Amino acid sequence: MTDRLVHNLSIVATLKSVKGSLRERSPGVWQVRVSLGRDPATHRYRYAAATVRGTKRDAQRAAAGLVSEVDHGRIPLTKETFGGLLTRWLDHIEARGRAPKTLVENRRMAAAIAEQLGSKDLQKLKGSDLDALYDRLSRRGLSGTSVRRYHAVCSAALNQGIRWGLLERSPAAQASPPSMEHNEPDAPTPEEIKLLIERAEEKDPELATLLFVAATTGCRRGEVCGLRWSDVDFEKGVLLVRRSVSDLPGRVEIRSTKTGHIRKMALDSATLSVLELLRERAGARSAALGVSLDPDAYLWSSSPDGLSPLRPGGVTSRFIALRNDLGLTHIRLHHLRHFAATVMLAGGVDVRTVAGRLGHSRPTLTLQTYAHVMDATDRRAAEVVGGSISGTQSSDGGTGS
Repeated sequence: MTDRLVHNLSIVATLKSVKGSLRERSPGVWQVRVSLGRDPATHRYRYAAATVRGTKRDAQRAAAGLVSEVDHGRIPLTKETFGGLLTRWLDHIEARGRAPKTLVENRRMAAAIAEQLGSKDLQKLKGSDLDALYDRLSRRGLSGTSVRRYHAVCSAALNQGIRWGLLERSPAAQASPPSMEHNEPDAPTPEEIKLLIERAEEKDPELATLLFVAATTGCRRGEVCGLRWSDVDFEKGVLLVRRSVSDLPGRVEIRSTKTGHIRKMALDSATLSVLELLRERAGARSAALGVSLDPDAYLWSSSPDGLSPLRPGGVTSRFIALRNDLGLTHIRLHHLRHFAATVMLAGGVDVRTVAGRLGHSRPTLTLQTYAHVMDATDRRAAEVVGGSISGTQSSDGGTGS
């Protein structure tokens, strides 16, 4: 009894010292308030409050908990806005080594979010506020997939706010962002690929070799730009994809591949011939300028010695000019990667091998992305199995007419 009395008196004394109060609003319903001091921006007193249902002792325990939260800095002493949280979150992920290109994109989206909701009191932010933001982004013409990226930024920042003790639950959990759009990737036809390469050979020979290698290997744009001659083994016909080049404001950054793994892929004779031609041209250009081609030079470079990679954005600009000249405006540079995947899968190459060449983190990603191609392959598989039983299978493994 004495210990409980001392404990209760201690809570009362503590509440007085921090300008707190304990009030029974109705039978069995208590309001606990603890002062957070003056807000330096508004000069008004702010309070942490809690409503407790139960006995006075329950309310006193809750009061002690609030005091502890204040003492340990888990309750912000100033008004926190959503914009302030976004800024703190961006600084937090940058300090933890997030990729610069990812940071640039996250800062761009965070700025757009803060423009609409930055001044909103974090404690008053609701899921409906986020939904209103997503609706405005959709009306601006952003796809459902793009809006989901904004939602991911909001959700990540708010979840970090929970870990920091700035709020109890995330309003993003009550929001309803649009669904992801699972569009089947468009793959150019072999005829369109040939047309692009042939026209590039006339107007931009360097680009022609890059497009050829991109189409036969399925490498990402940054990975193609990051290839060095030391990655090519002409004797074994093997290519190592070790790194990727990223565009950043005013500079490029050399990073590991998207999955962080080095991947090894075999090269066909035609691709090896194209690379041999490219190496001869690079050596001749360097010699003409009075410099030697560095042994570890990039395959496609912006400098005579080959030590500076091409900017991925510049490659895209050259490609767009080429495809527009041919009237193939529906083809994007990234579609060359889809071309490689589609041709391999349609040709019966197993999914694990295709995933490995594309650099997918798992084969299921390949299956999800190219399900439409797998449907056609599955149809042929059904015909082969059925034909083997019905006797309509041809001698070469196909079905008879």
